[in-house]
Amino acid sequence: MKLTTFAQSLNDLNLIKDQGLQEVILGHQDFSRFGKLKTEDFFEFSKRAKELGLKVIFEWDILMTENTFAKLALEIVPLLDSFDSLRVQDPGALEWGLKNTTKPLQFIAENGNHNLPGLQGWIDHVQGRMERIALSIELPKIKIEEYCKILKVPCELLGLGRILLFYTPRQLLSPLSEDKLSFNQEISAIGESEESPHKGFPIIENRHGTFMFHIKDFCLVDFANELKSLGLGFFRIDLRFSAFDQLKEIKALTEDFNEDSFIEFKEKYPQDLMRGFYLVNKTDVLFPKLKNHRLQSREGNYLGEVLEAEKGSHLAIFVKNFKGLRKSDKLKIVHPKGEVFEALIYSLRNLSLEEVDYIEPQKTALIQFVGGVWVKSHVFYQHP
Repeated sequence: MKLTTFAQSLNDLNLIKDQGLQEVILGHQDFSRFGKLKTEDFFEFSKRAKELGLKVIFEWDILMTENTFAKLALEIVPLLDSFDSLRVQDPGALEWGLKNTTKPLQFIAENGNHNLPGLQGWIDHVQGRMERIALSIELPKIKIEEYCKILKVPCELLGLGRILLFYTPRQLLSPLSEDKLSFNQEISAIGESEESPHKGFPIIENRHGTFMFHIKDFCLVDFANELKSLGLGFFRIDLRFSAFDQLKEIKALTEDFNEDSFIEFKEKYPQDLMRGFYLVNKTDVLFPKLKNHRLQSREGNYLGEVLEAEKGSHLAIFVKNFKGLRKSDKLKIVHPKGEVFEALIYSLRNLSLEEVDYIEPQKTALIQFVGGVWVKSHVFYQHP
């Protein structure tokens, strides 16, 4: 497993080389969400990286309108000779790179396809040009292992960095400032919720829009050796918002993990850390609890469901049981809160408001109103 990271200064390049990394991701301010390099800076960084023997990866990870894409497709052409691989997130940029360059392609699939067929589809689409695919941090360990074994290209995963919660192309912070801000200026703030006690969300506004991050950074540094054994190809370290000199400590921890050193590293790191869904993805754990257990039983004497309860008028019951509903039937009605009502039918009408003795299955029956019964109540036959 190899480490990969970003550089935002020439000193970063030297440290990357000193730590034995073999590549660097460079972000141009027009193409990268958090890149700060102007064109002349990019050329300088690329030249220096190649002098150091580093592979240069060009990051094109912004999401674009058609007009922005057409503009950038022209502006990237003079830069092509200065990087080795093209790293994209927008499928349009991926298609452009496939048709207009011979560069190896890296696809960021962190916010799109998380399933195996979808990822394999992108790999197949680029016809052998896919050099790497970046997986979502929402995948648990068992899925990461499965994908690394089945996908025929190296997989990459964020090992340390911020977790993006929200993005909009709109500038949300600058209207709050009394100062007139330039287009190139980056604004940082800390957000909090008015509806909950949550606070401390880092927010950044730049030329590409507004980004809000989780209060904790994502970290799998303590699982690096395990990820290596799972077959992960690349472990991405994103220190663009923290101290880059911690790269040395991180590199040492990924090679020879030590609990005391990791605790010391966490104490110095500017944000609290979390491992997200790595051990298990429990986003669906509450689903069974959200279902009303009182309304789960639909076997045996189940007749149907109350569609409407009109006080002083009627209950509308959709009849689901193949036996239908007869005027002589006795009913048991179970309220969503668990209350049970009994009813002997003395008025049975169809939707034409005609009094009848029988309502067929998959039809709606109108019986007399029963006080306390709500919509979604379940109706059962009550045997004598």
